[in-house]
Amino acid sequence: MTLQLSLFGPFAAALDGRDLKITSRRSQAMLAMLALSPKHSIARDRLAATLWPDRGEEQARASLRQELSSLRKACGRAETIISADGQYVRLDVQVLDPDFGSPDEGGFLEGIDLMSEPFDDWCRETAARLDDGNREESDVSQAVSEHDIFTNPTVLVAALVAASTSEEDQAFATGLVVDLRTCLSTWRWFPVIGPEAVGWQTEQDGNLREIATSVHADYAVSGAIRRAGDRIRVSASLTEVATGHLIWTETFDGDMSDVFEIQEAIGRCVVARFTPEIARAEAARVKRQRPSDMSAWQLVAQADEIERNGGAGYGSPESNALQVPLYEEALRREPNYTQALARLSRFWFRSALLGWNEDRTSSMERARALAEQAVDSDPMDWESHGYLALTLIFGEHSFGPGKYHATEAVRLNPSAPIARHALGCSLEWLGEFDEAMRQNELLLQLNPNYPNRAAVLGQMATCLLFSGQVEEATRIARELRDIAPSYSRGLQRVAITLGLAGAIEEAEAALQKVHELQPDFDAAYVAATYPYAQPEHKNMIFDGLHRAGWTG
Repeated sequence: MTLQLSLFGPFAAALDGRDLKITSRRSQAMLAMLALSPKHSIARDRLAATLWPDRGEEQARASLRQELSSLRKACGRAETIISADGQYVRLDVQVLDPDFGSPDEGGFLEGIDLMSEPFDDWCRETAARLDDGNREESDVSQAVSEHDIFTNPTVLVAALVAASTSEEDQAFATGLVVDLRTCLSTWRWFPVIGPEAVGWQTEQDGNLREIATSVHADYAVSGAIRRAGDRIRVSASLTEVATGHLIWTETFDGDMSDVFEIQEAIGRCVVARFTPEIARAEAARVKRQRPSDMSAWQLVAQADEIERNGGAGYGSPESNALQVPLYEEALRREPNYTQALARLSRFWFRSALLGWNEDRTSSMERARALAEQAVDSDPMDWESHGYLALTLIFGEHSFGPGKYHATEAVRLNPSAPIARHALGCSLEWLGEFDEAMRQNELLLQLNPNYPNRAAVLGQMATCLLFSGQVEEATRIARELRDIAPSYSRGLQRVAITLGLAGAIEEAEAALQKVHELQPDFDAAYVAATYPYAQPEHKNMIFDGLHRAGWTG
Protein backbone atom coordinates (compact mmCIF):
# COMPACT_ATOMS: atom_id res chain seq x y z
CA MET A 1 0.00 0.00 0.00
CA THR A 2 1.45 3.38 -1.05
CA LEU A 3 0.03 6.84 -0.29
CA GLN A 4 1.01 9.46 -2.85
CA LEU A 5 0.56 13.17 -2.16
CA SER A 6 0.91 16.09 -4.58
CA LEU A 7 1.62 19.19 -2.51
CA PHE A 8 2.61 21.60 -5.30
CA GLY A 9 -0.22 22.98 -7.42
CA PRO A 10 -3.72 21.71 -6.60
CA PHE A 11 -3.68 19.20 -3.74
CA ALA A 12 -4.09 15.57 -4.78
CA ALA A 13 -3.89 12.26 -2.94
CA ALA A 14 -3.84 8.73 -4.32
CA LEU A 15 -3.65 5.25 -2.85
CA ASP A 16 -1.80 2.74 -5.03
CA GLY A 17 -2.50 4.99 -8.01
CA ARG A 18 -6.24 5.46 -7.32
CA ASP A 19 -7.38 9.00 -6.47
CA LEU A 20 -8.70 9.67 -2.96
CA LYS A 21 -11.56 12.17 -2.75
CA ILE A 22 -10.36 14.39 0.09
CA THR A 23 -12.38 17.54 -0.45
CA SER A 24 -12.05 19.25 2.94
CA ARG A 25 -9.29 21.86 2.84
CA ARG A 26 -8.53 21.32 6.52
CA SER A 27 -8.15 17.59 5.91
CA GLN A 28 -5.81 18.34 3.02
CA ALA A 29 -3.82 20.71 5.23
CA MET A 30 -3.68 18.19 8.08
CA LEU A 31 -2.43 15.43 5.78
CA ALA A 32 0.26 17.73 4.37
CA MET A 33 1.42 18.76 7.86
CA LEU A 34 1.63 15.13 8.99
CA ALA A 35 3.50 14.06 5.85
CA LEU A 36 6.11 16.79 6.28
CA SER A 37 6.55 16.48 10.04
CA PRO A 38 9.94 14.87 10.85
CA LYS A 39 8.23 12.24 13.01
CA HIS A 40 4.99 12.14 10.97
CA SER A 41 3.18 12.95 14.21
CA ILE A 42 1.86 16.24 15.55
CA ALA A 43 0.39 17.09 18.93
CA ARG A 44 -3.40 17.44 18.92
CA ASP A 45 -3.18 20.86 20.56
CA ARG A 46 -0.88 22.15 17.84
CA LEU A 47 -3.06 20.84 15.01
CA ALA A 48 -6.19 22.30 16.60
CA ALA A 49 -4.56 25.69 17.18
CA THR A 50 -3.12 25.80 13.64
CA LEU A 51 -6.24 24.74 11.76
CA TRP A 52 -8.86 26.51 13.95
CA PRO A 53 -7.09 29.52 15.52
CA ASP A 54 -10.34 31.47 15.79
CA ARG A 55 -12.00 28.94 18.12
CA GLY A 56 -11.65 28.23 21.80
CA GLU A 57 -9.51 25.29 22.91
CA GLU A 58 -12.36 22.86 23.53
CA GLN A 59 -14.20 23.83 20.35
CA ALA A 60 -11.02 23.52 18.29
CA ARG A 61 -10.28 20.05 19.70
CA ALA A 62 -13.85 18.96 18.93
CA SER A 63 -13.45 20.23 15.36
CA LEU A 64 -10.23 18.25 15.08
CA ARG A 65 -11.98 15.04 16.19
CA GLN A 66 -14.69 15.57 13.56
CA GLU A 67 -12.14 16.36 10.84
CA LEU A 68 -10.11 13.25 11.71
CA SER A 69 -13.20 11.11 11.37
CA SER A 70 -13.98 12.61 7.98
CA LEU A 71 -10.39 12.20 6.79
CA ARG A 72 -10.31 8.52 7.77
CA LYS A 73 -13.56 7.91 5.87
CA ALA A 74 -12.14 9.64 2.82
CA CYS A 75 -9.14 7.30 2.95
CA GLY A 76 -11.47 4.31 2.61
CA ARG A 77 -9.69 1.01 3.15
CA ALA A 78 -6.55 2.94 4.11
CA GLU A 79 -8.17 4.63 7.11
CA THR A 80 -5.67 2.92 9.45
CA ILE A 81 -2.78 4.93 8.02
CA ILE A 82 -3.94 7.78 10.28
CA SER A 83 -4.01 7.05 14.00
CA ALA A 84 -4.54 9.18 17.06
CA ASP A 85 -4.44 9.00 20.83
CA GLY A 86 -5.09 11.55 23.54
CA GLN A 87 -1.98 13.55 22.68
CA TYR A 88 -0.84 12.93 19.10
CA VAL A 89 -2.12 12.39 15.56
CA ARG A 90 0.13 10.13 13.46
CA LEU A 91 0.60 9.14 9.82
CA ASP A 92 2.00 5.68 8.99
CA VAL A 93 5.41 6.43 7.46
CA GLN A 94 5.70 2.97 5.91
CA VAL A 95 3.04 3.70 3.29
CA LEU A 96 4.11 7.26 2.42
CA ASP A 97 5.72 7.99 -0.96
CA PRO A 98 8.48 10.59 -0.24
CA ASP A 99 7.99 12.36 -3.59
CA PHE A 100 5.61 15.27 -2.97
CA GLY A 101 6.12 16.95 -6.35
CA SER A 102 8.14 20.06 -7.20
CA PRO A 103 7.62 23.84 -7.42
CA ASP A 104 7.52 23.50 -11.21
CA GLU A 105 4.01 22.04 -10.81
CA GLY A 106 2.63 25.09 -9.02
CA GLY A 107 2.55 26.84 -5.67
CA PHE A 108 2.82 24.93 -2.41
CA LEU A 109 -0.69 23.77 -1.36
CA GLU A 110 -2.12 26.02 -4.01
CA GLY A 111 -5.70 27.07 -3.30
CA ILE A 112 -5.80 26.01 0.37
CA ASP A 113 -6.74 29.17 2.25
CA LEU A 114 -7.90 28.50 5.80
CA MET A 115 -7.89 32.12 6.98
CA SER A 116 -5.40 30.95 9.62
CA GLU A 117 -2.29 32.97 10.36
CA PRO A 118 -0.46 30.03 12.06
CA PHE A 119 -1.15 27.81 9.03
CA ASP A 120 -0.04 30.57 6.63
CA ASP A 121 3.23 30.91 8.59
CA TRP A 122 3.80 27.15 8.42
CA CYS A 123 3.11 27.17 4.66
CA ARG A 124 5.60 29.98 3.99
CA GLU A 125 8.40 28.37 6.00
CA THR A 126 7.78 24.91 4.56
CA ALA A 127 7.48 26.13 0.97
CA ALA A 128 10.83 27.92 1.24
CA ARG A 129 12.57 24.79 2.51
CA LEU A 130 10.96 22.49 -0.06
CA ASP A 131 11.72 24.89 -2.87
CA ASP A 132 15.43 24.74 -2.00
CA GLY A 133 15.32 20.96 -1.63
CA ASN A 134 13.53 20.35 -4.95
CA ARG A 135 14.93 23.08 -7.16
CA GLU A 136 16.63 20.62 -9.51
CA GLU A 137 15.57 17.08 -8.64
CA SER A 138 17.50 15.56 -11.53
CA ASP A 139 20.80 16.94 -10.24
CA VAL A 140 21.42 16.61 -6.52
CA SER A 141 24.46 18.83 -6.59
CA GLN A 142 22.29 21.69 -7.86
CA ALA A 143 19.41 20.78 -5.57
CA VAL A 144 21.53 21.14 -2.48
CA SER A 145 23.51 24.19 -3.50
CA GLU A 146 22.78 27.20 -5.63
CA HIS A 147 26.27 26.96 -7.04
CA ASP A 148 28.56 24.10 -7.96
CA ILE A 149 31.17 24.85 -5.33
CA PHE A 150 33.60 22.29 -6.73
CA THR A 151 34.26 24.42 -9.81
CA ASN A 152 35.87 26.99 -7.49
CA PRO A 153 39.22 26.85 -5.66
CA THR A 154 39.41 24.53 -2.65
CA VAL A 155 40.46 25.93 0.74
CA LEU A 156 42.11 23.91 3.50
CA VAL A 157 41.66 25.14 7.06
CA ALA A 158 44.68 23.83 8.94
CA ALA A 159 44.76 23.39 12.71
CA LEU A 160 45.82 26.50 14.63
CA VAL A 161 49.06 26.56 16.59
CA ALA A 162 48.41 27.09 20.30
CA ALA A 163 50.94 29.25 22.14
CA SER A 164 51.20 26.71 24.96
CA THR A 165 50.68 22.98 25.37
CA SER A 166 48.17 23.41 28.19
CA GLU A 167 44.95 21.45 27.77
CA GLU A 168 42.92 24.64 28.04
CA ASP A 169 44.83 26.40 25.23
CA GLN A 170 44.77 23.31 23.02
CA ALA A 171 41.01 22.98 23.49
CA PHE A 172 40.51 26.65 22.73
CA ALA A 173 42.52 26.36 19.50
CA THR A 174 40.53 23.29 18.46
CA GLY A 175 37.18 24.93 19.18
CA LEU A 176 38.18 28.07 17.29
CA VAL A 177 39.34 26.22 14.15
CA VAL A 178 36.24 23.97 14.13
CA ASP A 179 34.04 27.06 14.20
CA LEU A 180 36.21 28.85 11.64
CA ARG A 181 35.87 25.93 9.25
CA THR A 182 32.07 26.03 9.63
CA CYS A 183 32.08 29.82 9.30
CA LEU A 184 33.86 29.60 5.94
CA SER A 185 31.69 26.69 4.79
CA THR A 186 28.48 28.62 5.31
CA TRP A 187 29.43 30.96 2.46
CA ARG A 188 28.72 27.99 0.15
CA TRP A 189 30.87 29.40 -2.68
CA PHE A 190 33.94 27.13 -2.51
CA PRO A 191 34.82 23.74 -0.98
CA VAL A 192 36.32 23.90 2.51
CA ILE A 193 38.46 21.01 3.75
CA GLY A 194 38.70 20.71 7.52
CA PRO A 195 41.80 20.03 9.64
CA GLU A 196 40.76 16.42 10.33
CA ALA A 197 41.43 15.60 6.64
CA VAL A 198 45.16 16.19 7.19
CA GLY A 199 45.40 14.71 10.67
CA TRP A 200 45.10 18.04 12.49
CA GLN A 201 48.54 19.12 11.32
CA THR A 202 49.54 22.74 11.86
CA GLU A 203 51.98 24.80 9.83
CA GLN A 204 54.63 23.82 12.40
CA ASP A 205 54.15 20.10 11.79
CA GLY A 206 55.52 20.13 8.24
CA ASN A 207 55.57 21.99 4.96
CA LEU A 208 52.18 23.69 4.67
CA ARG A 209 52.22 23.43 0.88
CA GLU A 210 52.85 19.68 1.02
CA ILE A 211 50.15 19.22 3.65
CA ALA A 212 47.63 21.14 1.52
CA THR A 213 48.68 19.38 -1.70
CA SER A 214 47.94 15.98 -0.10
CA VAL A 215 44.22 16.87 -0.15
CA HIS A 216 44.36 18.81 -3.45
CA ALA A 217 43.71 22.17 -1.81
CA ASP A 218 44.38 25.34 -3.82
CA TYR A 219 44.68 27.60 -0.77
CA ALA A 220 45.44 27.06 2.90
CA VAL A 221 44.35 29.03 5.94
CA SER A 222 46.76 28.69 8.85
CA GLY A 223 47.53 30.58 11.99
CA ALA A 224 48.25 30.69 15.69
CA ILE A 225 46.48 31.69 18.86
CA ARG A 226 47.76 33.15 22.11
CA ARG A 227 45.78 33.67 25.30
CA ALA A 228 46.56 35.79 28.34
CA GLY A 229 43.75 35.69 30.83
CA ASP A 230 40.64 36.86 29.00
CA ARG A 231 42.66 38.48 26.21
CA ILE A 232 43.23 36.59 22.96
CA ARG A 233 45.38 37.21 19.88
CA VAL A 234 44.76 35.27 16.68
CA SER A 235 47.09 35.53 13.71
CA ALA A 236 45.77 34.12 10.44
CA SER A 237 47.26 33.73 6.96
CA LEU A 238 46.07 32.66 3.52
CA THR A 239 48.63 30.91 1.29
CA GLU A 240 48.38 30.00 -2.37
CA VAL A 241 49.47 26.37 -2.42
CA ALA A 242 50.85 26.14 -5.97
CA THR A 243 53.29 29.06 -5.56
CA GLY A 244 53.67 29.34 -1.79
CA HIS A 245 52.73 33.00 -2.13
CA LEU A 246 51.39 34.56 1.08
CA ILE A 247 48.23 36.29 -0.13
CA TRP A 248 47.08 37.76 3.16
CA THR A 249 48.03 37.82 6.81
CA GLU A 250 46.51 39.69 9.72
CA THR A 251 46.45 39.71 13.52
CA PHE A 252 43.25 40.06 15.52
CA ASP A 253 43.14 41.11 19.18
CA GLY A 254 40.19 40.97 21.53
CA ASP A 255 38.56 39.57 24.64
CA MET A 256 37.07 36.11 25.01
CA SER A 257 33.68 37.61 24.20
CA ASP A 258 35.08 38.72 20.80
CA VAL A 259 35.88 35.20 19.57
CA PHE A 260 32.87 35.07 17.23
CA GLU A 261 33.65 38.49 15.72
CA ILE A 262 37.22 37.29 15.11
CA GLN A 263 36.00 34.13 13.36
CA GLU A 264 33.69 36.17 11.14
CA ALA A 265 36.39 38.75 10.38
CA ILE A 266 38.79 36.00 9.25
CA GLY A 267 36.04 34.49 7.14
CA ARG A 268 35.28 37.78 5.43
CA CYS A 269 38.97 38.42 4.75
CA VAL A 270 39.48 35.00 3.18
CA VAL A 271 36.35 35.23 1.01
CA ALA A 272 37.22 38.75 -0.12
CA ARG A 273 40.48 37.43 -1.61
CA PHE A 274 38.48 35.20 -3.97
CA THR A 275 35.26 37.07 -4.70
CA PRO A 276 35.14 40.55 -3.20
CA GLU A 277 31.74 41.30 -4.75
CA ILE A 278 30.31 38.28 -2.91
CA ALA A 279 31.93 39.40 0.32
CA ARG A 280 30.24 42.78 0.02
CA ALA A 281 26.88 41.43 -0.99
CA GLU A 282 26.61 38.52 1.42
CA ALA A 283 28.57 39.49 4.50
CA ALA A 284 25.62 38.57 6.68
CA ARG A 285 25.88 34.92 5.64
CA VAL A 286 28.64 34.13 8.15
CA LYS A 287 26.46 35.28 11.04
CA ARG A 288 25.61 32.23 13.13
CA GLN A 289 23.72 31.61 16.32
CA ARG A 290 25.92 32.41 19.32
CA PRO A 291 25.67 31.33 22.93
CA SER A 292 25.12 34.19 25.34
CA ASP A 293 27.33 32.42 27.90
CA MET A 294 30.92 32.06 26.61
CA SER A 295 31.63 29.37 29.18
CA ALA A 296 29.16 27.14 27.30
CA TRP A 297 31.21 27.61 24.12
CA GLN A 298 34.41 26.73 26.02
CA LEU A 299 32.82 23.51 27.29
CA VAL A 300 31.96 22.50 23.72
CA ALA A 301 35.53 23.40 22.68
CA GLN A 302 36.85 21.05 25.37
CA ALA A 303 34.63 18.30 24.02
CA ASP A 304 35.90 19.03 20.48
CA GLU A 305 39.45 18.49 21.71
CA ILE A 306 38.49 15.12 23.25
CA GLU A 307 36.82 14.20 19.94
CA ARG A 308 39.97 15.15 18.03
CA ASN A 309 42.11 12.84 20.16
CA GLY A 310 39.48 10.13 20.58
CA GLY A 311 40.87 7.59 18.13
CA ALA A 312 40.10 6.40 14.62
CA GLY A 313 36.65 6.17 13.09
CA TYR A 314 33.96 7.35 15.45
CA GLY A 315 36.41 7.34 18.36
CA SER A 316 36.39 4.99 21.32
CA PRO A 317 33.28 4.56 23.48
CA GLU A 318 35.29 6.00 26.36
CA SER A 319 36.32 9.18 24.54
CA ASN A 320 32.74 9.72 23.39
CA ALA A 321 31.42 9.23 26.92
CA LEU A 322 33.87 11.83 28.25
CA GLN A 323 32.25 14.45 26.01
CA VAL A 324 28.72 13.92 27.32
CA PRO A 325 29.00 15.73 30.70
CA LEU A 326 30.62 18.70 28.93
CA TYR A 327 27.70 19.03 26.51
CA GLU A 328 25.19 18.53 29.31
CA GLU A 329 26.83 21.25 31.39
CA ALA A 330 26.90 23.55 28.37
CA LEU A 331 23.16 22.99 27.96
CA ARG A 332 22.58 23.63 31.66
CA ARG A 333 24.18 27.04 31.19
CA GLU A 334 22.67 27.64 27.73
CA PRO A 335 19.56 25.43 27.41
CA ASN A 336 19.05 25.84 23.64
CA TYR A 337 22.69 25.88 22.57
CA THR A 338 22.41 24.30 19.13
CA GLN A 339 25.97 22.96 18.85
CA ALA A 340 25.75 21.19 22.19
CA LEU A 341 22.38 19.66 21.28
CA ALA A 342 23.67 18.46 17.89
CA ARG A 343 26.86 16.96 19.34
CA LEU A 344 24.91 15.22 22.11
CA SER A 345 22.63 13.82 19.40
CA ARG A 346 25.80 12.58 17.67
CA PHE A 347 26.82 10.66 20.80
CA TRP A 348 23.48 8.87 21.12
CA PHE A 349 23.39 8.13 17.39
CA ARG A 350 26.82 6.52 17.60
CA SER A 351 25.74 4.60 20.70
CA ALA A 352 22.79 3.16 18.80
CA LEU A 353 24.67 2.45 15.57
CA LEU A 354 27.68 0.82 17.21
CA GLY A 355 25.90 -0.92 20.07
CA TRP A 356 27.53 0.99 22.93
CA ASN A 357 24.18 0.90 24.66
CA GLU A 358 22.24 -2.38 24.88
CA ASP A 359 18.96 -0.58 24.22
CA ARG A 360 19.66 0.66 20.69
CA THR A 361 16.08 1.78 20.14
CA SER A 362 16.04 4.17 23.10
CA SER A 363 19.48 5.52 22.12
CA MET A 364 18.27 6.28 18.61
CA GLU A 365 15.08 7.89 19.92
CA ARG A 366 17.13 10.06 22.26
CA ALA A 367 19.41 11.07 19.38
CA ARG A 368 16.41 12.02 17.24
CA ALA A 369 14.78 14.06 20.02
CA LEU A 370 17.99 16.04 20.60
CA ALA A 371 18.44 16.65 16.87
CA GLU A 372 14.85 17.84 16.58
CA GLN A 373 15.38 20.22 19.50
CA ALA A 374 18.54 21.52 17.81
CA VAL A 375 16.72 22.12 14.50
CA ASP A 376 13.93 23.92 16.36
CA SER A 377 16.55 26.04 18.13
CA ASP A 378 18.35 27.01 14.91
CA PRO A 379 16.82 25.88 11.58
CA MET A 380 19.96 27.15 9.81
CA ASP A 381 22.35 24.78 11.61
CA TRP A 382 23.58 22.15 9.14
CA GLU A 383 24.83 19.71 11.80
CA SER A 384 21.41 19.50 13.45
CA HIS A 385 19.75 18.66 10.13
CA GLY A 386 22.49 16.11 9.40
CA TYR A 387 21.98 14.12 12.59
CA LEU A 388 18.21 14.41 12.37
CA ALA A 389 18.52 12.90 8.88
CA LEU A 390 20.66 10.01 10.14
CA THR A 391 18.32 9.20 13.03
CA LEU A 392 15.29 9.26 10.72
CA ILE A 393 17.04 7.05 8.16
CA PHE A 394 18.61 4.49 10.47
CA GLY A 395 16.16 4.68 13.35
CA GLU A 396 12.83 4.82 11.55
CA HIS A 397 13.62 4.04 7.89
CA SER A 398 11.88 7.32 7.19
CA PHE A 399 13.71 8.06 3.93
CA GLY A 400 11.62 10.93 2.55
CA PRO A 401 12.01 13.20 5.61
CA GLY A 402 15.55 11.84 6.03
CA LYS A 403 16.41 12.89 2.49
CA TYR A 404 14.87 16.32 3.10
CA HIS A 405 16.95 16.99 6.22
CA ALA A 406 20.12 15.58 4.63
CA THR A 407 19.55 17.78 1.58
CA GLU A 408 19.03 20.74 3.87
CA ALA A 409 22.28 19.94 5.73
CA VAL A 410 24.22 19.89 2.44
CA ARG A 411 22.51 23.05 1.22
CA LEU A 412 23.50 24.86 4.40
CA ASN A 413 27.04 23.47 4.43
CA PRO A 414 28.10 21.79 1.17
CA SER A 415 31.60 21.27 2.60
CA ALA A 416 30.44 19.00 5.46
CA PRO A 417 31.32 15.33 4.78
CA ILE A 418 28.84 13.99 7.36
CA ALA A 419 26.02 15.91 5.63
CA ARG A 420 26.89 14.30 2.30
CA HIS A 421 27.15 10.90 4.00
CA ALA A 422 23.62 11.28 5.36
CA LEU A 423 22.34 12.31 1.93
CA GLY A 424 24.14 9.41 0.28
CA CYS A 425 22.50 6.98 2.73
CA SER A 426 19.00 8.23 2.04
CA LEU A 427 19.56 8.22 -1.73
CA GLU A 428 20.87 4.64 -1.66
CA TRP A 429 17.87 3.30 0.25
CA LEU A 430 15.56 5.17 -2.13
CA GLY A 431 17.27 3.50 -5.10
CA GLU A 432 18.85 6.69 -6.50
CA PHE A 433 22.24 5.00 -6.87
CA ASP A 434 23.98 7.38 -9.31
CA GLU A 435 23.19 10.39 -7.14
CA ALA A 436 24.25 8.51 -4.00
CA MET A 437 27.58 7.73 -5.70
CA ARG A 438 28.11 11.40 -6.51
CA GLN A 439 27.58 12.41 -2.89
CA ASN A 440 30.04 9.79 -1.67
CA GLU A 441 32.66 10.79 -4.23
CA LEU A 442 32.35 14.45 -3.18
CA LEU A 443 32.56 13.36 0.47
CA LEU A 444 35.91 11.64 -0.14
CA GLN A 445 37.08 14.66 -2.12
CA LEU A 446 36.37 16.84 0.92
CA ASN A 447 38.03 14.38 3.32
CA PRO A 448 40.07 11.49 1.85
CA ASN A 449 40.67 10.35 5.44
CA TYR A 450 37.00 10.40 6.41
CA PRO A 451 36.70 8.50 9.74
CA ASN A 452 34.03 6.15 8.40
CA ARG A 453 35.61 5.66 4.99
CA ALA A 454 34.90 1.92 5.19
CA ALA A 455 31.16 2.54 5.46
CA VAL A 456 31.31 4.89 2.48
CA LEU A 457 33.17 2.30 0.38
CA GLY A 458 30.57 -0.32 1.29
CA GLN A 459 27.80 1.99 0.16
CA MET A 460 29.66 2.77 -3.06
CA ALA A 461 30.23 -0.92 -3.84
CA THR A 462 26.52 -1.71 -3.49
CA CYS A 463 25.41 1.34 -5.49
CA LEU A 464 27.78 0.43 -8.33
CA LEU A 465 26.58 -3.16 -8.23
CA PHE A 466 22.93 -2.14 -8.51
CA SER A 467 23.85 0.25 -11.35
CA GLY A 468 25.38 -2.63 -13.32
CA GLN A 469 29.02 -1.58 -12.84
CA VAL A 470 30.10 -4.96 -11.51
CA GLU A 471 33.83 -4.68 -12.20
CA GLU A 472 34.21 -1.36 -10.36
CA ALA A 473 31.95 -2.58 -7.54
CA THR A 474 34.20 -5.62 -7.12
CA ARG A 475 37.34 -3.47 -7.00
CA ILE A 476 35.91 -1.23 -4.28
CA ALA A 477 34.62 -4.24 -2.31
CA ARG A 478 38.14 -5.71 -2.25
CA GLU A 479 39.59 -2.35 -1.18
CA LEU A 480 37.05 -2.23 1.64
CA ARG A 481 37.94 -5.76 2.74
CA ASP A 482 41.65 -4.87 2.81
CA ILE A 483 41.38 -1.63 4.79
CA ALA A 484 38.74 -2.84 7.30
CA PRO A 485 39.16 -6.61 7.77
CA SER A 486 37.30 -6.56 11.10
CA TYR A 487 34.40 -4.31 10.14
CA SER A 488 31.37 -6.60 10.08
CA ARG A 489 29.03 -4.20 8.31
CA GLY A 490 31.59 -3.63 5.57
CA LEU A 491 32.29 -7.34 5.17
CA GLN A 492 28.58 -7.96 4.69
CA ARG A 493 28.69 -5.61 1.71
CA VAL A 494 31.84 -7.38 0.50
CA ALA A 495 30.14 -10.80 0.66
CA ILE A 496 27.04 -9.47 -1.16
CA THR A 497 29.03 -7.74 -3.90
CA LEU A 498 31.51 -10.56 -4.54
CA GLY A 499 28.74 -13.13 -4.33
CA LEU A 500 26.73 -11.41 -7.05
CA ALA A 501 29.92 -10.81 -9.06
CA GLY A 502 30.69 -14.54 -9.07
CA ALA A 503 33.82 -14.38 -6.88
CA ILE A 504 32.35 -17.11 -4.68
CA GLU A 505 35.44 -18.17 -2.70
CA GLU A 506 36.19 -14.58 -1.66
CA ALA A 507 32.52 -14.00 -0.85
CA GLU A 508 32.41 -17.13 1.31
CA ALA A 509 35.52 -16.05 3.21
CA ALA A 510 34.04 -12.60 3.86
CA LEU A 511 30.77 -14.09 5.09
CA GLN A 512 32.60 -16.50 7.39
CA LYS A 513 34.39 -13.53 8.96
CA VAL A 514 31.02 -11.77 9.40
CA HIS A 515 29.69 -14.74 11.38
CA GLU A 516 32.81 -14.69 13.59
CA LEU A 517 32.45 -10.96 14.27
CA GLN A 518 28.66 -10.93 14.51
CA PRO A 519 27.18 -14.26 15.65
CA ASP A 520 23.64 -12.85 15.62
CA PHE A 521 23.80 -12.01 11.90
CA ASP A 522 20.44 -13.29 10.65
CA ALA A 523 17.55 -12.55 8.27
CA ALA A 524 15.86 -10.21 10.74
CA TYR A 525 19.03 -8.11 10.99
CA VAL A 526 19.38 -7.94 7.21
CA ALA A 527 15.74 -6.94 6.73
CA ALA A 528 16.01 -4.22 9.37
CA THR A 529 19.37 -2.71 8.38
CA TYR A 530 19.17 -2.91 4.56
CA PRO A 531 15.85 -1.08 4.24
CA TYR A 532 15.65 -0.49 0.49
CA ALA A 533 12.42 1.11 -0.63
CA GLN A 534 12.17 -1.21 -3.66
CA PRO A 535 11.71 -4.97 -2.96
CA GLU A 536 13.94 -5.98 -5.90
CA HIS A 537 16.93 -4.28 -4.31
CA LYS A 538 16.40 -6.01 -0.98
CA ASN A 539 16.02 -9.32 -2.86
CA MET A 540 19.42 -8.74 -4.49
CA ILE A 541 20.97 -8.34 -1.03
CA PHE A 542 19.58 -11.71 0.05
CA ASP A 543 20.64 -13.28 -3.27
CA GLY A 544 24.22 -12.08 -2.85
CA LEU A 545 24.39 -13.48 0.66
CA HIS A 546 22.96 -16.83 -0.42
CA ARG A 547 25.53 -17.07 -3.20
CA ALA A 548 28.19 -16.49 -0.54
CA GLY A 549 26.87 -19.57 1.28
CA TRP A 550 24.51 -17.91 3.73
CA THR A 551 21.70 -20.11 5.05
CA GLY A 552 19.86 -17.46 7.06
